[in-house]
Amino acid sequence: MSRTTTTIDDAASVLLPREAVDALGVKAGEDLDVEIVGRAIVVRSVEEASRSREFIDAFESILSRRRKAYQRLADELGQ
Repeated sequence: MSRTTTTIDDAASVLLPREAVDALGVKAGEDLDVEIVGRAIVVRSVEEASRSREFIDAFESILSRRRKAYQRLADELGQ
């Protein structure tokens, strides 16, 4: 994907290039998920953001349920 430099207008709006909109798979009028990560802005379709959150929740649930086993394994490998 190409890079584009844009300017924030008086309403603090940013215009996304058509290429970015197409890559996101969204259409005019659809909602976007906007997340600040450090000093960067991550823009995703609402559907993609939802899938990401579901994956993170499932992963954290597995880690939580298996934390003791993972800790024992780490302790054994560290010896």
